[in-house]
Amino acid sequence: MRALVIVGHGSHLNGDSSLPVYEHAARIREMGEEAGGFDEVVECFWKEEPSMRHVFETLESEEVYVVPAFISEGYFTQQVIPRELGLDGEVTERDGRTVFYAGPLGAFEEMPDVILERINDLMEGKERREGRTALVLLGHGTDLNKNSSGVIYLNAERIRERGIFDAVEVGFLDQKPDIGEVVGAVEAENVIVIPVFIAEGWHTRETIPEDLELDGEVTVRPDRTVFYGGPVGTHPSMARLIADRALEAGRGKVGSTLA
Repeated sequence: MRALVIVGHGSHLNGDSSLPVYEHAARIREMGEEAGGFDEVVECFWKEEPSMRHVFETLESEEVYVVPAFISEGYFTQQVIPRELGLDGEVTERDGRTVFYAGPLGAFEEMPDVILERINDLMEGKERREGRTALVLLGHGTDLNKNSSGVIYLNAERIRERGIFDAVEVGFLDQKPDIGEVVGAVEAENVIVIPVFIAEGWHTRETIPEDLELDGEVTVRPDRTVFYGGPVGTHPSMARLIADRALEAGRGKVGSTLA
């Protein structure tokens, strides 16, 4: 038997923080063989129940794939999750199980496709101005961990290579370049802003719209129209990415039935 464990951060203050994890887990169960045919798909969290510390006690499978529902590498993916789950690296043998630990979602090759699907949903039926269209990817960012911003630049470059938009830029909340400055300076009549976050929260609903002076999904200004999308991590297609990320973690490795 094979199990998929999706690990989320969770929050005691924001109930929506864990919602995407539950929704994507449900989608993967419904897809069945189409999503890898996992016999068990379970959710666990760092800041709320069910706790990842006890997740293995709920499983019957001998082969377990752990996917962190995080955008980038950092403290939680590199230290907290391995510590709480007792992992030694990419492959861990413990208590009669083989555990395969996948990397976070943002650097996975399928992430640009999810971003573009989010954009397509946002722009469906909406009128654009004549002229250039720019995409701005919004990351949280932190000066404490360069990996946090690196994955945003990576996805911007991957999308830029496809030649879909006249410009693809990057902006952040907590580091330079500041998202407000980027949106204000980009030379385009249509500006699409997509938060590369896992879940809805205070930033996506309150601080970002306030800082950018947005009226909702569409904000019309004298010189441009700004289109504001939901977080990438809440899009339904993330379920497929999570399943593929798990399978990629085990493919070709000793102990995996995918070898």
